[in-house]
Amino acid sequence: MIKRLLTRLQSGPLWWGQCLLCRQNCQHAPLLCEYCRQDLPSLAFPCPGCAFPLSVADAHCGRCQKQPPPWQRMRVRAPFTEPWSRLIHDLKYHGRTLNGRLLGGLLAECLGPPWPEAVLPVPLHWWRRLRRGYNQADEIARGLQQLPGLKIDNRLLRRIRSTPSQTHLSRMERRRNLHGAFAAAPCPYRHVALLDDVITTGATMTELTHLLRAQGVERVEVWAVCRTLEH
Repeated sequence: MIKRLLTRLQSGPLWWGQCLLCRQNCQHAPLLCEYCRQDLPSLAFPCPGCAFPLSVADAHCGRCQKQPPPWQRMRVRAPFTEPWSRLIHDLKYHGRTLNGRLLGGLLAECLGPPWPEAVLPVPLHWWRRLRRGYNQADEIARGLQQLPGLKIDNRLLRRIRSTPSQTHLSRMERRRNLHGAFAAAPCPYRHVALLDDVITTGATMTELTHLLRAQGVERVEVWAVCRTLEH
């Protein structure tokens, strides 16, 4: 199944009205046919603190019990495996911004009240955004606009320092790499949700949560499409 999806993803242009995975005709929104939707993997019993999959529902993992995260809850739609990883990779590096709306719509299905006053997409440094042409977190946020009354604020947070890629860095190296990389305008909110594509170690969300706490934000949630399966 995965090989078939990858082959179709890499074969030719994508037109409106086609499933974003299998390329078959699809007139439903988001653009995902029922067969591909049913095949999507999801997280089983995610920890409310870090979204790591557990064997029982509504339980915190050992790490979050010993060292609770700075945010109040984390909501993640799926593990960072195929075909999710392909959709995110094509969104970030191949200009397929329609994937963002699909991913945001799928993420919205696992969200629920209490709703934040605003959703804050994780910002890119201006140079990286200029090279890419867009911020993938902003594109995912477009898919969340189906939720009534949800405000997207992509101006409050800024990335003021360009940092090297974190792909091969450890948890502590990522935290050092991100220290002082973000800034925030005066924040009028008391309850916000940070939005990103993938959670790995949580270093980015930790840095941003501390920044928002310093601004007086009382409740921070973390929303992401996927998380890696390494704790």
